[in-house]
Amino acid sequence: MRINRKYTLGLIGCGHMGLAIARGAVRKEYLERFQIAVYDPSAEVQDICRREGFELLANEKEVADKSHITLLAVTPQQCEAVTDSLKDADINCLLSIVTGVSISHLQEKLNNAPVIRAMPNTPLQINEGATALCMSANCKADDYDFVFQLFNSMGTTRTIPEEMMNNVVAVHGSIPAYVYYFTQCILNDAVARGMDEQDARALLVQTVIGAGELLEKNAPTPIDEFIDEVCSKGGTTIEAINELKSRNLDQIIHDANQKCIHRAEELGR
Repeated sequence: MRINRKYTLGLIGCGHMGLAIARGAVRKEYLERFQIAVYDPSAEVQDICRREGFELLANEKEVADKSHITLLAVTPQQCEAVTDSLKDADINCLLSIVTGVSISHLQEKLNNAPVIRAMPNTPLQINEGATALCMSANCKADDYDFVFQLFNSMGTTRTIPEEMMNNVVAVHGSIPAYVYYFTQCILNDAVARGMDEQDARALLVQTVIGAGELLEKNAPTPIDEFIDEVCSKGGTTIEAINELKSRNLDQIIHDANQKCIHRAEELGR
C-alpha cells in the first residue's frame, strides 16, 4: 500500500474497540505509534492516547485529511453528526466499525468516498478477535488488503457480502456476551451448589478455552461429533443435553439473534 499522507491510520473516536485496534496494530508491529492519529473529544481518552504515543488532532476533518485510512469508531447515534462534519473532507479510504450503517449511506454522506465496513469483536484486545469485512466497489485493492491484514494480525478475518453484515453480528459480534452470560449462569449454579467460586471459575474458563481450541484445530469435523464424544450413552452429559433440547435452546438462540439483528437494522436507519 502506497502511503501518501502523514498518518497511516486516523481514528475518529477512540473508545474500547477503537483503542483495541490501535493498540493491537502497534503490539503486532503492524504500525508504529507515530503512524496513528486520533480525534476524540473526551479528555480521558486524550490522556490515554498521549500515554500510548498517538498523535492528537483538533477535529474529525483533520484526521480524514491527514490519514490514509480513516477509522470511524463512533456509536451509531453519533454517526450522523460526525459524517456531517466530514462532508468536505478529503477522505482517501473510510474504515467504519459503526454497527448497522451501510456503505451506501456513508458514501451518500461523504461524496462517494471509498468505504470498508468492519464488524470486529472485543477479543481483538488480546489478538483473538474475529472480524467480518466488506468494501465498496471503488475501494482500492491495496487499501482493502491493508485493512484485512490489520485485523487478521489480531485474530481471524473473513470477507462477506454486505447484506450479511447485520446477520453476522449474531455470529461473532455479540457472541462474546452470549458466552459470558452462559458462563456466568453455570458459575452461579456451581456456587449455589456449594462450590468455591474461584475454583469453579478457573475450571469453567479453561473448559471454554479448551473446547474452543478443539473446534478450531478440528475445523472439518461436524460439531455434532464433538457433542457425541462427550455424551456417553446412558451417562450424565446426555441427560443435560436432552434437557436443553427439551427446553428448545435452539429456538431461544434463534429468537435472541432475531432481536440482535433487528436492533442492528434499526440503528442503521
